[in-house]
Amino acid sequence: MYSDKKILVTGGTGMIGSHLVELLVEKGANVRIIEHEREIPDELKKLELDIMRGDLTDRKFSDNVVKDMDYIFHLAAYTGGLGRTSTHPASTLTPNLIMDGNILESAKNEKIEKFLYASCTCIYPNDEKTLEEGDAWKGNPPEAHASYSWSKRMGERQAIAFHKEYGMDIAIVRPSNSYGPRDSDDLETAHALGSLIMKAIKKMDPFVIWGDGSPIREYIYAKDAAKGMLLAMENYCVGDPINLASGEFVSIDELARKILSITNTDPEIKFDMDKPSGQKRRVLSNKKAEEKIGFKAETSLDIGIEKTINWYKHRLGM
Repeated sequence: MYSDKKILVTGGTGMIGSHLVELLVEKGANVRIIEHEREIPDELKKLELDIMRGDLTDRKFSDNVVKDMDYIFHLAAYTGGLGRTSTHPASTLTPNLIMDGNILESAKNEKIEKFLYASCTCIYPNDEKTLEEGDAWKGNPPEAHASYSWSKRMGERQAIAFHKEYGMDIAIVRPSNSYGPRDSDDLETAHALGSLIMKAIKKMDPFVIWGDGSPIREYIYAKDAAKGMLLAMENYCVGDPINLASGEFVSIDELARKILSITNTDPEIKFDMDKPSGQKRRVLSNKKAEEKIGFKAETSLDIGIEKTINWYKHRLGM
């Protein structure tokens, strides 16, 4: 399906996107990525890629970058975890809305064969049940990351609208909290698990955890999420969102202690109650993904964390 296809991966320099790019190249695809604010990972510099530099909030650039493409995986987003989205709501929400609208319109005009929209688990409302796809609109997302959550909700609605009105083949995926090599090495913009790892390997003492540490999160390894995206593009371009879940979940406190144990560090743990904790529990059902696309995560949390720690140590020269 992917051999000799021209494929654009927006967000291709990011954590999930870079793994997706590698998988596509392995399958014989001709891959185009965008260089924007984030530098190209060293792992991708070894590959033969078509690289364009620009900003997808610029409609002209959006039109240029999709030109002659067969498929688009749209993973690009202004994000950065709870730390950034809670303090930069306007510069999260507005660019994401503009970017998603631009890339969909450009893809429609270019008559792209297939399109995947990468949504986010954060679109779900506060609910302690295991979340199925239909639960997304049963309430508002938590206020702490509302700007990012609503941008992803509206991105999904735009994708569904383009599927319905123009007959575009569009897949929509909602990965669990993703982690892995090639996350940001900046404490402010890294995802929660990456931030905890950096604090551990830098031997920060006290070891500060946002909130009370009780929220429960499910985590999926970045390469597993990328594999799920390939399966969704292959099997479920019907404008219907689908979770990509791992089935492994822990509290933030448990996760931090697991990381400290693996890194063999024993600092004093402090909880910063002035910082937001986020949803009490966010765990996704993978039933639909197993039935529709045959997806099941392959990497255990312990193994994934070890691989991520090793990557951060190499990245930070430690």
